[in-house]
Amino acid sequence: MIKVNYKVLLRCYPGEVIFYVVGVIVGLALMTVHAALGGAIAGVSVIACIMNLNSWKGHFAQGALLPAIVVNPDKGLIAVVADMDAQGGRPYPVVKIVKRPIKSATGAPFKKGSRLATVATFHNSNIVSNKRWTDFNPIAVNCATASRKTIKRAINAIDEEEWELLLKVVKKLDQPYKAGIYPL
Repeated sequence: MIKVNYKVLLRCYPGEVIFYVVGVIVGLALMTVHAALGGAIAGVSVIACIMNLNSWKGHFAQGALLPAIVVNPDKGLIAVVADMDAQGGRPYPVVKIVKRPIKSATGAPFKKGSRLATVATFHNSNIVSNKRWTDFNPIAVNCATASRKTIKRAINAIDEEEWELLLKVVKKLDQPYKAGIYPL
């Protein structure tokens, strides 16, 4: 379990709070005209912000630890390998290329090939079949903590075979790298 440092998280994902701050400001401004409506908007914005920040806490408490490597540091692209099997049956390994705010993460700047531990939650938008996940959301541990010891421990907790698989797969991908999920 990674304890979320919200200061680090918001450095990587400032938009997570800006939306709610705007809601509070609008609510407070409206209170000068209509106290009940303005108060309701400000209150809902504060509650929604707290709920959103708690969802990040849940992400890092309950998500899966997955290996990632930086494939394009200038564009913030990382590659993450995962098994998309949702029922414990036949493995369905994939690699996901995804843009992440690694320039703002603890330990930045990163070079091409730098190892990152990520924590991911899996999602299924396919209502017909639940055999496989349709997507997953990997977030770098470096965007959740300032503790280099915690980051190193997370990286070391990932089996070397997983790192080797990720490196092998990334070498086979077409370049330039494009965001997406690629079955292995």
